[in-house]
Amino acid sequence: MVILRLVGLVLGLVFLAVLGHEIYKFASVGGYRLVSAGELWARSDANSLVGFQALIEKGAAPWLWSDIVLPVLLGPAWAIPLVPAALLLVLARRRRRQLA
Repeated sequence: MVILRLVGLVLGLVFLAVLGHEIYKFASVGGYRLVSAGELWARSDANSLVGFQALIEKGAAPWLWSDIVLPVLLGPAWAIPLVPAALLLVLARRRRRQLA
């Protein structure tokens, strides 16, 4: 349970960092522009994104890339760490002991 809570907290910090990046961009540019997960990945290391696409399309199934992975990568970057962080923190929450 401690490991799940720790991973959930780290993912929560990643969520806050990505959200802070979007807020900073909003404040500096003056308008909101959604940063997608694929765009963030391509900015950090474009070759690994292309390699991941090739791995999925040739190693697993071509439909997996176009039907599942690509829509996730086109979504907001802050949602990628938020969803697993929330799930892990809910699963690892401390439960109160009931007094009999």
